Amino acid sequence: MTQDFDSSQIVRMNLFELTNEELHHRLLSRAEEERRLTHQILQLIAEVDQRRLYLPMAQASLFDYLVKLIGYTPASAQRRIDAARMMQQVPELGRKIESGSLKLTQVSQVQQVLRLVRKKDNIQLLPNEKKDLLAKLENKTGAESELILAQVFKLPPQTQFRQKIQQDESVRIELTLSKEQMEVVERAKALLSHALPGASLAEVIVSLAERYVKTRIETKSKSKAECKPETQTKADVEAQTRTDQGSSSATEGVASQRRRLSQQAIPAAVKKDVLGRSQGCEFRDAKTGKVCGSKRFLEVDHIQPRFAGGGNESFNLRAMCSSHNKFRYTAGC
Repeated sequence: MTQDFDSSQIVRMNLFELTNEELHHRLLSRAEEERRLTHQILQLIAEVDQRRLYLPMAQASLFDYLVKLIGYTPASAQRRIDAARMMQQVPELGRKIESGSLKLTQVSQVQQVLRLVRKKDNIQLLPNEKKDLLAKLENKTGAESELILAQVFKLPPQTQFRQKIQQDESVRIELTLSKEQMEVVERAKALLSHALPGASLAEVIVSLAERYVKTRIETKSKSKAECKPETQTKADVEAQTRTDQGSSSATEGVASQRRRLSQQAIPAAVKKDVLGRSQGCEFRDAKTGKVCGSKRFLEVDHIQPRFAGGGNESFNLRAMCSSHNKFRYTAGC
């Protein structure tokens, strides 16, 4: 009678037969292969990034593409994006990753610091400066790399932050607040004590976030309403059409009037209605039917373009993230 073995059993038997030295060299060889493969993956990611291949696949960003379609965890995806983009400026990085003298986590540390100093101090390094910086981190541990970066850019001590998604999709957050920051939070909690008696710190933070979001939306809508034309009713359009027909040439009709109206800015109330009803970016992959769904940087897009006679009516509008809104017109889709 023949007994079937799955591949894992066969591998386990083969490994059991290896001597300690053979096992060590086998692992060393596979690790080298893994680093070579990582280099190749980074080259592929860089090319996807250059082509913006993720947009027609209904992904709002390279990050979403790597997480949702390729299957990386968010942290793994971000490390590879950071390394792929750095490698485009410093080609030698790929060889260093293959050799193991630099790790993806170190490159990601560099990119994080560069984003911070660019935003805070408007400092941008040239490719050769980035190359020199990476050279300082070669064969260093993560902690050693962090210290070097803090010394080079004179960074202040950073607070610790941890975030973990749990089984029920709740999020566990661990962070460190300075004495001054905690005093501000406690002050906010005290001011909210009448509205939220006995509230936990999490409830206070969520309440403040909800109030901020509501205030921002109302302020933005009010600002746009003040500087843009009010919504015209159907009766207003018809009345304006009759007036224009009487004062302009006899050949100008409703179609001409509609074109003029479509060239006006979308009224704030209409924008608010469109964004309010949407569940995120409505761009759809023509091949798979997948919808983007991103809720970041949403804009209002015309289904029937203005140049093709599309108007500003709510039924001709939809929500799109800024990336797909630009892609739709540059790609002609």
